[in-house]
Amino acid sequence: MRIQFSLSCQKGTIIPINYQSEISQWVFDVLSKAGSELATWVQQRGFDLSSRNYKLFTFSPLAIYPYEMDQVKQEFKLLGNQVKLSISIYIDPAFEQQLVHIFRQTPLSLGTLEGRPAQFDVKHWQVMPQITFKETMQFKAVSPISITTIEEVKTANPYLLPDSENYDISFFTHAVRRMKAALQYKSLANLKMLDPSFPMHYRLIGQAKSRLIHLKPNPEGIVQLRGFVYEFEVSMSPAVMEFCYYAGFGEYPHLGFGYVEMK
Repeated sequence: MRIQFSLSCQKGTIIPINYQSEISQWVFDVLSKAGSELATWVQQRGFDLSSRNYKLFTFSPLAIYPYEMDQVKQEFKLLGNQVKLSISIYIDPAFEQQLVHIFRQTPLSLGTLEGRPAQFDVKHWQVMPQITFKETMQFKAVSPISITTIEEVKTANPYLLPDSENYDISFFTHAVRRMKAALQYKSLANLKMLDPSFPMHYRLIGQAKSRLIHLKPNPEGIVQLRGFVYEFEVSMSPAVMEFCYYAGFGEYPHLGFGYVEMK
C-alpha cells in the first residue's frame, strides 16, 4: 500500500537536511499502535511490531517548497505551512484504513519552532491505487537506492555504483534475500513467486547521482549511508517486482532508501 500525506506545520519551522531517522521513527510508532488483527498478521510472518523488526516499508523525500536552506547548519527553514510525504508499506491492503487512522492520530515530531520541538499533523491523505506489475518495468528512484557488495571480503567502500559490472548480481540478490526473509525463508519457487528459469535483467537508464545520508543515533548503529538516484529498467517476477515496489528497492528502505515511482 502507498499513502500520500499532506502534513500541516507552522511557518518558520526548522528541520534538519537529513530527516530520514525521524520519519522512520514515525512509521515505527504508527505500526506499534496497530490493532490486534494487524499485529497477528505480522506475527504470523515471523515479525513483531513491538520490537520494531517489521522493516518492510520505505518513504519518499519530503516535498517542502518553499524553503530557505542553511548550508552551514545543515537545515531547512520552511516558508510554507504544509509539506508532502509518501509512505510505502508491504502489507495486506485490508489494513489500509486502520493504518491511515493511526497516522492521522499520530503527529510527526520533526525539527524545531522557536527553539521548541515541532510537530507535523496529517491534514490530507490519499491511498494510492494499486498498480499492475509486469515482468519488465521502468522506474525512477525518488530516494537513493543503496546496494552493497555481496562478496564476503570486506572493503573500505562496500557501496556499488549503479553502472558497475556486478551491480545487477547484488541488486537481485538483496531483493530475493529480503523477500525470502519476509516470507519466513520459504522457497519463492514453491510459492510460485519466482521462476528460477526466468532471466532477471537490470539496465541503468542515463546517469546516476550519489547521495550520502547522515543518520541520527539508531539501534542498528548506522551513522551514514550512501545511495544513488537514477532511472532503470528491470525484468523479474511480478511478485518480486511488487515486493520491491512497496517494501523498497535495495538495502535499508526503512531508513528512507529505495522509494521508486514508475517512469
